[in-house]
Amino acid sequence: MPGSGGSSGKGGTAGTDATGGTSQTGGSSGTGGDAGMTSETGGTGGKGGSGGSGGTGGKGGTAGTEAGTGGAPDEPECETNAECLDSYDDSETNPRACIDQKCVPLLTDDCPFLLPLLEDEGKWTILRSNTIILGGYAPFNGVALGTMGRNYNLALKELQLAAQGVFAGSANRRKVAMVVCDSFYETQDDLLAASRHLVTDLKVPGMVSALLLQDQRYVWENVVRGKHVFMMNATYSDQDLINEQDDGLIWHMLSGADELSVSYQPLVDMTVQHLRALGSLGETENLKVVHIVAQDEPFLQDTRNYIDEHVKFNGLSVSENIDAGLYQPVAVTSDFTDPEGDSNEAAIAAVVANKPHVVIGTTVSELFERIIPAIESRWDEVNAPQNRPFYLVGALGYGDSGMAPMIAGDEAMSAGQRPLHRRIIGINWPGALDPTIYNKYQERYLEEYGAKEHGWENFYDATYYTMYALAASAAPLNGDKIAAGMLRVTDQGTDITQLEVGPVSGMTAAVNKLASDSTWNIELLGAMGPPNWDVYGGRHDPGSVWCVNAIGIYQPDKLRYNPTDSTLQPNGAPIGDVCFPFPEE
Repeated sequence: MPGSGGSSGKGGTAGTDATGGTSQTGGSSGTGGDAGMTSETGGTGGKGGSGGSGGTGGKGGTAGTEAGTGGAPDEPECETNAECLDSYDDSETNPRACIDQKCVPLLTDDCPFLLPLLEDEGKWTILRSNTIILGGYAPFNGVALGTMGRNYNLALKELQLAAQGVFAGSANRRKVAMVVCDSFYETQDDLLAASRHLVTDLKVPGMVSALLLQDQRYVWENVVRGKHVFMMNATYSDQDLINEQDDGLIWHMLSGADELSVSYQPLVDMTVQHLRALGSLGETENLKVVHIVAQDEPFLQDTRNYIDEHVKFNGLSVSENIDAGLYQPVAVTSDFTDPEGDSNEAAIAAVVANKPHVVIGTTVSELFERIIPAIESRWDEVNAPQNRPFYLVGALGYGDSGMAPMIAGDEAMSAGQRPLHRRIIGINWPGALDPTIYNKYQERYLEEYGAKEHGWENFYDATYYTMYALAASAAPLNGDKIAAGMLRVTDQGTDITQLEVGPVSGMTAAVNKLASDSTWNIELLGAMGPPNWDVYGGRHDPGSVWCVNAIGIYQPDKLRYNPTDSTLQPNGAPIGDVCFPFPEE
């Protein structure tokens, strides 16, 4: 499964993106595993940034201006990047690019990486041409690239070594580089310096972003909008940004809550069947549900809204179940805003008091850190002999590092209850149905970095789609042209050429033909699977279902949504072989 880069997201575990998750379950199945991040959702949280981009530097010369020349325009400083590199003594550590005839430093404290990382001893060979400079955002692991940035780097390096760049509407092939800025700051205002460096100083035509959800909109509204810059969001977004009137400039690698959540109805139906088969729900008994929702996280609010508006059980809508006393929404504040969990106690008490058969957790790490353990510890004293609840967990709960220790501490069996791992199931973004391309990508990642890191393919794919969109762009290059190029490389049909991401044998020929024949389109197949976007950049992938095994390791994509009949169907090894039979016969 691809990584959301946010919260517990599309898999993964705490803190920094360099860990790739503690429960890397992707393995040989190639479905994408479980890596991700628990801290990358809502706000900017994380380390501070030093802001300023620095100036253009000085080449020496006199300190002042001659009398009478104060109103004259600045004389051109450069025509090529090579002139900038050759004109400054510090170019080895402070490379500059020629932007509007000025030598502008590429790197700043907030934006310290120029990708791809090539072994040219600081000579910046990749800049010694009419290089296309993209922007990027990713969290850093100290002074090193983390997993997201390494995926950007791998894709950029593969393009450079295999095809030597793209044409992007020009007569000559142009190399592609990316200036990567930190995505974590103490406040959103601290993010502006990095964003302005990319958009205002460097005038990037496009960027690949691992920005947190609220920060995506903040950067769009305060820096990018109106500047004709293409944004490829590799992490998840909320419905408002997906539906933004952006002239097709914002594209999203992960589907929004409305597309993802269509899987909830069949999952609830199967859960009812499962509980009746186990005897936890009587044959004529109505299902009782408590829905715990983190109210401060927009994506989770979108998920709650979808469930409230579309999901039915007991033959009733959610509002009718509320009136019947069979459904209770309970608000909490997520760990991103309330890391101490001060809001959790009321939710825990409400669940225990209401005695639900099912608890829906539309939350992040607080669910596994505090809420479920407290419900489990208090349940029997208040509600015995009723069986403990079954838990349906949302996409931002997948891959959370709190799962394994929670399962390790489970004492349900000693209390005569069903083990906790057999009462947890959830929804997440799906990995590729055919893992062939994913597996090849993971092998290349292993060769480049020494270890596989499962679940981050959306960051790799985001870079590839942006680069191929560049290849399909017309001059003069800007975000609008890249957006138009995206439509050319995500085309589908029986007569459309299919091409895999990665340094495949057809890469150079495709780059050349996209430039020479404006009527020729391709379907670029990602490690995540085929392109599944609308023309406005919204992704349409329904959620797949995951479970956890007896030691709390996530098992992704065990059930997949079938749009033909709106059901969930088994995928790969039977869910009963890796977790528990679901639904019980």
